[in-house]
Amino acid sequence: MTYYREFSNKKEAKRAKPLKREAFTPLAFVRVSCVHKPLASLLIATCLLLTASCGAAPPLANPPWAYADLRRLDAAGDTASPATDLLAVYTRLTGYDLQIRLDLLDLTQADDAHYEIRLWDDANYAQTPLTIQIPSQGMIRLVQPLGVSSRMQARLVRDPALDTVTLSLNRYYIGERYAFEIYIYPATSSSPADEALDIRFDDPSPQAQAPLLLAFTDTFPATTPAQALRRWDGAHTGPTGERHGLRQVLDNARRFQVPVALLDLKTTPNLAALDFLGVTEKIRQMAQEGLLLLPDVAYGDPSDISLHFSRRAATGFGLPLSPFIYAAASRLIPGASTQFVSLPDTSHISRSASTRLIPIPVQGEDMQATLDGPSLAIRSALVNAALSSDPTDLVVVGGSLPASTWSQADRAAATFAWLAAHPWIHALDGNDLMTFPIGADDQPATPITTSSTNLALSTSFIDNAIGDSAWLTFFMLTAPNDDELLAELKGKYINQLSVLRDASEWAENPTSKTLCNSQHCLLSNERFFAFIATDGARLTHLFYLDDTGPHQLIAPSSQFAVGLSDPSTWQSGLDEAADPSVVPGAFFDDQGSWMPYTQVLSASIITLTSADNSRIKSFQLREDGLVVRYQVRGYVRTRIPLVVDPQAFFSGPSEYRAILAPGSWTWGQVDGIQLQVRTDASFSAQGFTVSRPFLSQSENPNIDYPPGHYYPFPLSIVDIRAYGDFNVEIIPLK
Repeated sequence: MTYYREFSNKKEAKRAKPLKREAFTPLAFVRVSCVHKPLASLLIATCLLLTASCGAAPPLANPPWAYADLRRLDAAGDTASPATDLLAVYTRLTGYDLQIRLDLLDLTQADDAHYEIRLWDDANYAQTPLTIQIPSQGMIRLVQPLGVSSRMQARLVRDPALDTVTLSLNRYYIGERYAFEIYIYPATSSSPADEALDIRFDDPSPQAQAPLLLAFTDTFPATTPAQALRRWDGAHTGPTGERHGLRQVLDNARRFQVPVALLDLKTTPNLAALDFLGVTEKIRQMAQEGLLLLPDVAYGDPSDISLHFSRRAATGFGLPLSPFIYAAASRLIPGASTQFVSLPDTSHISRSASTRLIPIPVQGEDMQATLDGPSLAIRSALVNAALSSDPTDLVVVGGSLPASTWSQADRAAATFAWLAAHPWIHALDGNDLMTFPIGADDQPATPITTSSTNLALSTSFIDNAIGDSAWLTFFMLTAPNDDELLAELKGKYINQLSVLRDASEWAENPTSKTLCNSQHCLLSNERFFAFIATDGARLTHLFYLDDTGPHQLIAPSSQFAVGLSDPSTWQSGLDEAADPSVVPGAFFDDQGSWMPYTQVLSASIITLTSADNSRIKSFQLREDGLVVRYQVRGYVRTRIPLVVDPQAFFSGPSEYRAILAPGSWTWGQVDGIQLQVRTDASFSAQGFTVSRPFLSQSENPNIDYPPGHYYPFPLSIVDIRAYGDFNVEIIPLK
């Protein structure tokens, strides 16, 4: 008789020779031994290859286990140790083998549980079973009935990564009809902790699978190239400091064919940032394959307007519209057939009138992805849902993606692999959710509200390009979020919407004006509209009108992003100066930034003088653009933020042209107008597109990224440094 000792590595296995012992039937056994649990599954192929030298016929490549192979499901939590808690039993005939697989609640290299399988058939083991004893360490043992002699061989694979134990027996020494029992023992007990009895070869698969909905919110909150790269594939950004980002979810969902729902991905800023990264086509393909559920998004109030912008952006970026809607404020959308909302019961699909309500997950530390696969709480919930007598029970997991380990590289791979390897789990896609039985009639949780003041301000936006920009800014500043400090900070910048409203009205009826009050000045003619804040003499906004419609040329960075600086530097007692990362318009100087200026008006010219008389800025409108003259003593540094039709960047794929020449910087979309800044001062200029060469790689904390990497989309900034007087011309080009 021949047996093989346990090998600790491949080299030792190759050197090993059979040892003689009379008590055991010939068998071959190799046990996967590894330090890091997720690596164990990588050794399975090596494990099977080594067993071929033991005299057994070499195994054929095994197909994935299927739901049809499942014979038994068992409840979780009915034993003291996860290693002795049996969840599922499978059998199948494949190649030369009868295979029996056990799914455990958890299995590690240190576990000392041992197993016993007793098998009867209609030929060799009709009266007395073949007993397979599988200790926690060492050799497996076949105990043959008296008088039965065969060349039966067995192979065993323990896979701690997938928490499975798979036994392979030579099928030609087992009758066509067979039954077996499984007993699982703790290390120090002769009484089984768990068992599965009377499992027959022709047992049907259990009636139900475990329905799982993987759904995520905050899927891609990115307003700069730096944030986009970080949210896509960030370095040291996960909850435990590992690589983390949306890419990990998408790559593993596709690799393991596990559908996921990205509830708020289809917002206008999200889609623009994803397109800038160059990943829209990947998302489109996964949506077509049914691996991504992408609801249309009502990401702010009024919900019908934000939903319109979500759908328009989806069309612009080539993504499909959806019968599903996600409402960030948890309000029911009139006319919606199916909507994701916050529900008091997250384990059932509900309804309100004719609207099917799908629960969004509640963030929980015990419902996360781990290095060993899904948490034990998720596993228990899944098997209990599969065994439930209520067919409407549903397991919903996920939550806020930035705070979740589901998008952490090491944990995502292990967890998606575990889900895919357990066919008693069924991850739901869009088609499944449309037909899944309704189990409750709950109303949504209390909705998040938007102040009536903000809503009243938004109702006057005119339907043109500037009005579109106003809406996008409004939603950026008022969309629901859980960060109260950030919400308060954004409230400091709500007044800029009145400028966008006034400019959108001017575009419908352009007139010439030169006027000021104590806080602002307005300079306009039939082609240009300039808005100047007297504190700092800042050109906050500049618009241009031609025969194609209005175009925005200059904007404060707060029109696109607020809160990019360290929260410890926020000053809630200030207004526009509350966030030091904001560039609050053009000609915002490094020194004396918020100094008050007095105004002198003449035809098409506004001259502003600082309170200490150290600086004079004059703004003159001409037929072809705006001229700004600085009179200053000593050194001055100032900046000009250019945008050039920002609504176009958020509407569909964009290609920008940047030209740096002696004395000028030209910036704008290739298929639109460009804006040229000319000056006799020393300057440098850069746009957000400077980040493109870095986007094909993961975020690297050791790279010194250029300043444009941190500019809000779709800004370009001209940085002027001068000694003494200088002039600047801002000229739109066809």
